[in-house]
Amino acid sequence: MSRMQQIIVGWGIAIGAIGLASLAFPSISQKAADQRENAYWQERATEFQARAADFEQASPFLGQLTALYTDERFTHAGMRDHELLKDLSQMSRKDILNAKHKARELHCLSEAIYYEARSERLSGQMAVAEVVQNRVKSKHYPNSICGVVYQGAERRTGCQFTFTCDGSTALQPRGKHWDRSQKVAQMMITGIARPMTQRATHYHTVNIDPHWSSSLQMTKTIGSHKFYRFKWRERPVASSIAVAPPSP
Repeated sequence: MSRMQQIIVGWGIAIGAIGLASLAFPSISQKAADQRENAYWQERATEFQARAADFEQASPFLGQLTALYTDERFTHAGMRDHELLKDLSQMSRKDILNAKHKARELHCLSEAIYYEARSERLSGQMAVAEVVQNRVKSKHYPNSICGVVYQGAERRTGCQFTFTCDGSTALQPRGKHWDRSQKVAQMMITGIARPMTQRATHYHTVNIDPHWSSSLQMTKTIGSHKFYRFKWRERPVASSIAVAPPSP
């Protein structure tokens, strides 16, 4: 075999080895990740097991998770996943539709917080979310979060929340502000936050004075927004919420 042939064979072996390694590495990497995940949850399950009764009472999910990771019959993460999720196949169509509705409601409230108040502090974001929820409770507005947020969005001048008809949604929500908006929305939907706007159904930024503000009763100023509710008798006001675009 000539030297040139030896070089060609050598390169062929090297390239073949690299190709095999590239095929094997993802599998090895995934296996290592599975092992790390299993080790983590096994350790947590062992800790939980000492307080299994407490966890079962506080959270059936944690109790079930503990049982799965301390049951020697489940030798693979996929087996545990199947056992943990098997009840989903038994969900009724009504339950599935209800779950989808809740997911949409959470998304719509997150959008309202993000586009209307992403530059606000936590209190300002919570106040904006509370206005949406107050409208849902009012007989003068749609009875869902998405219905309230997107009311009139099909008309250029009829939207109640500016971002739904001024092109803001062309830029998809993202980054830390979006993450935070979703967390605030989750907190508000669970109902754990104290009311802070005194039943406000309207707001506008402090640097403008919309014509409809005089027909409402101002309740509070929180962050860069003034909040209003209907006077003595609750009457609908034919105006959208007036806000200036938040800073990025």
